[in-house]
Amino acid sequence: MSKTFGNHFRAQIPSNDSNCDVYWELSDYLPLDTAIEYWCDGNPVCLEAKRQALLSAIERGHVKYRRADGKDFKDPVHDLYSRGLILVHRESFESWAVSVSGVAEKRTLQNHLPMHPRSETTYLNIIGALVDVMLAQSPGGQRLSAFDTQADVINALLAHHEGKPGLSRRTLEDKFAAARRELIGR
Repeated sequence: MSKTFGNHFRAQIPSNDSNCDVYWELSDYLPLDTAIEYWCDGNPVCLEAKRQALLSAIERGHVKYRRADGKDFKDPVHDLYSRGLILVHRESFESWAVSVSGVAEKRTLQNHLPMHPRSETTYLNIIGALVDVMLAQSPGGQRLSAFDTQADVINALLAHHEGKPGLSRRTLEDKFAAARRELIGR
């Protein structure tokens, strides 16, 4: 699968849509519409309202931006947007978006903002260590838990936390595998 990003950058590159957060963290600037789509999490109802709010925030200096064409003179923000020339500074956008969002939306936005790579590594190491201990034996050969396999742990989690967002079999399998790889250093 390949992706096309924005109006200015077109590339045929392999795509792994399962976790792009690390790439968001690497981006200093991104096209305005990309930031809005990310903020709206694909909800078409909010796109135009949030687009106009972000353009106003840029005009007021609350969100940093630069021109995609590299020029340094200031054209009106709406004119630059209509020509697809606004690149939004990711960190100032994230700070502003969280500051203007309602409580429920803040939770949604924070759930979609990229996690710092060190934080993700820490969480993966904790998850991997917990699963490892749950499946381990004591030096005397006694099982440390009632679980024989990782699948048993996943089944128990799904049974006890049915319907919780983020706790699907596939997500747990993927996270446990990533945690194991992180823990053993692959």
